[in-house]
Amino acid sequence: MMFHRLITCFFLLLSPLPLLAASLQVQPWPAGAKAAHTIAHDDVCGGNTGGIFQHALPVLQARGLHASLGVIAGLCNEQQWQQLKQALQAGHELFNHTTSHVGMLEPGSLAPIAGWDNLKEIAQAQRLVQAKLGYSMQFVAFPSDLATPEAKAFAAAQPEILGLRAAKHLYDGSNAGLNVVDEIDPLFVKWDMYWRDGKWSRYKPANGNMLIQHAQAALESGSWSYRTMHGVADGSFESVPLAQYTEYADFLAAKVKAGELWVAPPTTVLRYAISRQQCALQLQGKQIKVDASGPDCQRYHTALTVDLTPDADWQGQFSQQGQKLASQKLASGQYRILLDPTKGNVRIQ
Repeated sequence: MMFHRLITCFFLLLSPLPLLAASLQVQPWPAGAKAAHTIAHDDVCGGNTGGIFQHALPVLQARGLHASLGVIAGLCNEQQWQQLKQALQAGHELFNHTTSHVGMLEPGSLAPIAGWDNLKEIAQAQRLVQAKLGYSMQFVAFPSDLATPEAKAFAAAQPEILGLRAAKHLYDGSNAGLNVVDEIDPLFVKWDMYWRDGKWSRYKPANGNMLIQHAQAALESGSWSYRTMHGVADGSFESVPLAQYTEYADFLAAKVKAGELWVAPPTTVLRYAISRQQCALQLQGKQIKVDASGPDCQRYHTALTVDLTPDADWQGQFSQQGQKLASQKLASGQYRILLDPTKGNVRIQ
């Protein structure tokens, strides 16, 4: 009896393991990263934020990182327009921080202050940047992150705008700055503000570098953290010390290199997150059926990272519109491809 059992075990060991059924998974973040993080600097062209150009961008660029810069368009001088042009060429993103940075709300209410003008503060800022740089801003952050319902609706209605930073008076901060991957609202992007003493932040200096804490929180939860700050080593509001900023950039660069963290500007993140939500992919035999008919899929579309568990007769070749797609064979035996949902179905061989 023992002999027969040994023979049975021997042949079981020689037999190939059964293959799992073919399946498809769209990764929460590009290239299988665990989380996403955005670096945002407000008040460019105003508020003594010269350290953004002098210190922050060189630190980031030396590490291959990109930030988003909130432009107060009506305050920019010619030198600053040139600096912004160079920032765009380096891969950074600009967002609309209004024309003059005038406050919007009466204290303790949702009533706009006298003189607030959506056309002047939002639409004119868009036109100024377009005229000076040939660039269309796609994200809006209101001054002091306060906004009337009418201002939010006006900004969201602009055809080029893809996202708004959440108005701080409309959420309690209990999950400040962490956007859950399957629940991201492009018109309500949560964030956390840098304060040296941590007064109005969920992160405290007693626990270490507050900037790193925010990125680490995203990694631990698999979410998207949006870091708001002003200048670096300058006279701006709650300026970040250079040593602290450099330590933060080193942390981000190491996590990016390890494949754990995706660092990107807000509209880049939103394009991925909303495409993942709104563009339907379904594996049917040797084809990935794509439904990109929804308006948000069309509006936000970008390439998605798709992991495929293969069927037995797959050769690992993928094509879309007759063009071969690059694929990566993972250690798990899965294939990873980049798929643009707006380019139609994917053929598998």
